[in-house]
Amino acid sequence: MRLLEGENVVRPGPRNLKAGDESLFSHEHVRAIPPADLVDANDAEVLPNGFVRVGGRLLPQVFLGMPRGVRALKAWLRVRQYHLRAREMAVERGLFITDDWSNGFFHWIGEVLPRLEAVESAMPEQRTLVIPAMADFPYAHQSLEPYGLKDVRFLSWSERASCRKLLVVPPVAPTGNYRPAVMKALRDRMRRHFGAGPSRRRLYISRSGAAGRRIVNEAEILPVLERFGFERVLTEQLSFPEQVRLVGSASVLIGNHGAGLTHACWMLPGTDLFELRRHGDAANNCYFSLAGALGIGYRYMTCRAEDERKPTHTADLVVDASRLEAELAALFEGRPIDV
Repeated sequence: MRLLEGENVVRPGPRNLKAGDESLFSHEHVRAIPPADLVDANDAEVLPNGFVRVGGRLLPQVFLGMPRGVRALKAWLRVRQYHLRAREMAVERGLFITDDWSNGFFHWIGEVLPRLEAVESAMPEQRTLVIPAMADFPYAHQSLEPYGLKDVRFLSWSERASCRKLLVVPPVAPTGNYRPAVMKALRDRMRRHFGAGPSRRRLYISRSGAAGRRIVNEAEILPVLERFGFERVLTEQLSFPEQVRLVGSASVLIGNHGAGLTHACWMLPGTDLFELRRHGDAANNCYFSLAGALGIGYRYMTCRAEDERKPTHTADLVVDASRLEAELAALFEGRPIDV
């Protein structure tokens, strides 16, 4: 069953594009999003690690990359373990919206919730939403509240769901890409349910408590940010509703590449997302794409890695404080601090 037709998504360039940086974004200005087709499976088994087994095989739609070689062997050993040891939960008509990457905040907000948003209007009959144990986090529970679902089952690590019928929702867009209509509907739903004020605040998302991708000279840039009216935020200290309300009231959100910038999902058109990103990184454009889908202005500043030998997903950054001050001065053009 066709859930969504294919579409071409066109994204505006960064508002502060620098000469020589065109190659960071040029390949992302237009992206073809393929159609999304629902999978209706009979006698399916949902395992706590997020695998789905149908007719003695693993369902490929629940993997961003189907296991091969040694990884496939390990996957089947886990399947056997859960099948033999996990107690069975019977489900008559199930709904499945996760994949093997859904245990991360970015993937839950940017990929799982859009599946639920897209399928809700196409699914008039009541179904049981089955969430594997690997995706059982407080934010997942809280983010489902706005949908008013009557039957949601979060599996424990000792449970497997045996579904007579299971509707599997595939990704509605490739990872790091988005369908504008779906993302705007998601934003509006969350803002309505949790509440968000006018776009007045200036927020800096800090990763000081993260294991990697931190700003090592954060103490040096905090005075710069404070001069422009930015508040330092540690999103991990807030509940999901508090995060939606806070970032939904932002006029500018700034931070380095990381899950905290996913909260740009709740910002209104005409606001700005400012990403501090590694110099030369042309691969990680998920927030550039997200801003384009939501009608948010995208700005950026490239920064050197503290250790150039480390990959982008773990490397800490060093931010040039004087360059940051110049970028913010250009952004605000003498506008007063919001009050």
